[in-house]
Amino acid sequence: MGVVLVVHSQTNGYALFPDARGYDSVSDAIAEAWRSGSRLDTRDLSGLVGSAVWGYPAIMALCKVMTGGGWLAAKAVLALLAATGAVAAYGLAMASGRGHKRAAAVGLMVGTSPSLMLWDAWGLKDGLITSLVLWSLLAQTRARFSLACVSTMLSICACLYLRPAAALFLAVALLARVKFRREYLVGSLIVAGAAALFILPRMMTLFGLVDSLEVHDGTRLGFTGGYGSQNLLNHPQYLVTLLFGPFPWEYGAGTAVPERWLYPGTVIWIASLALAPTALRRAWADATGVGRAAVLGSAAYAAVYMVTFGGSFYRQRSLLECVLIILVVLYLPLSPVVAMTRIHVWLALVAGVAVVHSPHLTPTIWSKWLAVCVIGLAVLLTFMCGVRQGAARRFRDRRT
Repeated sequence: MGVVLVVHSQTNGYALFPDARGYDSVSDAIAEAWRSGSRLDTRDLSGLVGSAVWGYPAIMALCKVMTGGGWLAAKAVLALLAATGAVAAYGLAMASGRGHKRAAAVGLMVGTSPSLMLWDAWGLKDGLITSLVLWSLLAQTRARFSLACVSTMLSICACLYLRPAAALFLAVALLARVKFRREYLVGSLIVAGAAALFILPRMMTLFGLVDSLEVHDGTRLGFTGGYGSQNLLNHPQYLVTLLFGPFPWEYGAGTAVPERWLYPGTVIWIASLALAPTALRRAWADATGVGRAAVLGSAAYAAVYMVTFGGSFYRQRSLLECVLIILVVLYLPLSPVVAMTRIHVWLALVAGVAVVHSPHLTPTIWSKWLAVCVIGLAVLLTFMCGVRQGAARRFRDRRT
């Protein structure tokens, strides 16, 4: 909330990001309708918003009515709700049997995530969605299965109006906890009944929009994420954009845009990829904690993300970034020295490829060779230091 207030201290409380301005104007219309005593149903809200995914403008309008203020007051309340995701991450760590140190580290990393704070500061909904998903995972981990089913169904219904792919995340995470036992029968019946009454009609509405919307004249939405998307099934070359974009090494003409504020979060995401294989194997083995459920839910969410928005939209990746950081901190079995060595080597390799391919950083062939030699030397020194420290640690262990 502090970041939101600081960013907008010189904007007179008005939204800056284009999507945020759209949320502001639509939520004003909804708030005025509520203040005048109108009872808006789902069809009315869809008409005002112009989309079947009207949840965030409606929540923002509710905050405006409750606070009696404008966009900044509503966004401050929403940022405060999004910040509670750090508390949920701490609870997930404790429920998974991790110590207080790792739990505190997870809470701090979620609470200070550069990507989530940036989206909150720009007036977008990603922090709120991430917080909702983390609280739902906590309920699935700690509550009885029947209560977990009830809370998850409520969260899925909310996500269907906020971001349907997040609803799939929660559904798959809940299915990962189903066991063939008698006490799970009640929860399974709750899931089946709620899905038939609430989820299935909503899904039919969403699927009915496929191939029916037109973003530009004559351009149908299809199942591609909209105009400008980079579906990885049709365009696998954009996998690099998905993994490493927005590229922190692009400093050429035309890159001095607000998107540069995404670079800190991108660097953390790229560094986490170096530790992901080891952490995910350990998380998969944890069937009672959050590990396996989070891995399966993230895989389902990532699959939808790759076949729709692909490498084009970084906002949809923020949930994956947050969950990956949680899994790395909770389940990484490596020592800090070994982990940092892997991160340094990985970042050096990524930087080497980036520098060689960037015409702005290495414009000539000689500068490219020089960059390769310097980065190769840095990788070698880092590797040798890691081997030396590992040998020294093993020697101390033998002596003790």
